[in-house]
Amino acid sequence: MSIRSWWRLVAAAGFVFGVSAGARASGAEPAPRVTDGLVSGRSDSPPADGVYGRFDGDLDLSLAVGGAVVTGGSGGAAMLRALFLGTTGLYVAYNDAFGKATSAPPRSLALGLGVRPLFLPRWGNNLDRGPAVLDLTLDAITFDMGVVWSSDDRGRFTQRPGLELALGTEVPLLGQAWGPWAGLRGALRWRGAELSGSSDADPVLDPVVFVTLAWHFVANAHVVDRGDEILR
Repeated sequence: MSIRSWWRLVAAAGFVFGVSAGARASGAEPAPRVTDGLVSGRSDSPPADGVYGRFDGDLDLSLAVGGAVVTGGSGGAAMLRALFLGTTGLYVAYNDAFGKATSAPPRSLALGLGVRPLFLPRWGNNLDRGPAVLDLTLDAITFDMGVVWSSDDRGRFTQRPGLELALGTEVPLLGQAWGPWAGLRGALRWRGAELSGSSDADPVLDPVVFVTLAWHFVANAHVVDRGDEILR
């Protein structure tokens, strides 16, 4: 898919969200999708709309906690993520071995950009037809890229930042955007010294697997319809 087509899908999603927000504010019911009857095969049963609450706001906020599995330094993990229209946003990830690290850094902190490239193309091509858990899990496949700070043996962040590349997804336990999600994420990490070609004595960073339980909130930051006036 070309960059122009991607931005057209983002703009279309923003337009749909703005129209639905205005309809709710004015008390009118949003119009049904043209394909609703085709998807369900029956006109008397409400079909899946392919959105599952993701357009109730323009910002998906989530807080996840769980475990980080890494050779020589497994422990706890926490992650914050904010996504605009469920597609692109920032994340912060932290893991701590709680003093039990042997060969891995006792702590690490990552900050970066996450992209979920499947949601808008699948929804725009009417491929989100259910079941909801499957649709949301596929659309939640996330590519992360960011900087990572690895602590020294005393747990202090004194080293130069490195690079993190990660891939993961989440499973909605209630089949909707709001609520609990179970997550699985794998990350490859490189120290700053490795990237610069320095002869650093520190060992290379092993891959990290995050297993988390998150709570998602869909908030309305009015990024899409900022400046618009609600007609009464």
